Amino acid sequence: MSSTLEIKYKCMNPSCCVNCREGVISLDEALFNELKAACEDPEVFRSPKGMCRKGYSQQFKVIKLDHVSGDAAEDAAPSEEELASDPIGILMTEHVSILENMSRIEELMKRRDMDALWKETAALENKLIIHSGLKEEQVLFPLINESMPLGEGLIAIMKEDHREIVSLLHNFRTALEEDDIMDGIIRSMFVSLKGHIRKEDLEFFALVNKFLSGELKAKLIEGYDRVVKSHAPFVAGERKRRKKTISKEIFDEQILALQEMNVDSGCCH
Repeated sequence: MSSTLEIKYKCMNPSCCVNCREGVISLDEALFNELKAACEDPEVFRSPKGMCRKGYSQQFKVIKLDHVSGDAAEDAAPSEEELASDPIGILMTEHVSILENMSRIEELMKRRDMDALWKETAALENKLIIHSGLKEEQVLFPLINESMPLGEGLIAIMKEDHREIVSLLHNFRTALEEDDIMDGIIRSMFVSLKGHIRKEDLEFFALVNKFLSGELKAKLIEGYDRVVKSHAPFVAGERKRRKKTISKEIFDEQILALQEMNVDSGCCH
């Protein structure tokens, strides 16, 4: 049975910017072995398809590799009492819920069930609105922008990820209304969202936590409650059938445009 690996890596592309030259990625061991086999150097593996925003795989050098234990992850989970006073822990727990939605969508993709996909992607969109659009962009980001060095630049990266993910999800849902399932769109969205979650959990949130005093944590919790109470939940409704207005070629062009958004900044994944 294949296990999960947690890999600390270094991107070998010389044009990769400092903030994303090194990172941590979780991969199924079988997939990692496949990516590793594509490289001559035994310490190098190819980045997973779609991870690099330049549109092609990069060579990643393994710095550290660990086997991840599911039981260990459960043992490390915070209690409800601890979570209630931990604004970053709340966001990380929501990431788990978002990943569960993505797993259900993957199963529905195999069944090609458009109506079920319509409802499940709406549920995912609602979670992203609350998590990314409200709690992060309206509460967390303004607070850390004032208190954390380089906060403005890091926030810009996170916001750009949010825009890309939501744009891809909207395009996928538009295709469902036209009786089409865009596999490429949803795969790109999954890669972007999973990469964004890893970036936040393993890098961004770790930096933010260093600057959060007890007073700031209390402000965040209060802010989360405020924006959630003001939010009217996004409901899927019935899937409206309509004539196809956007071709697969245009969808593909939109994906490429999103992948190239960071070229000027030098950020490659």
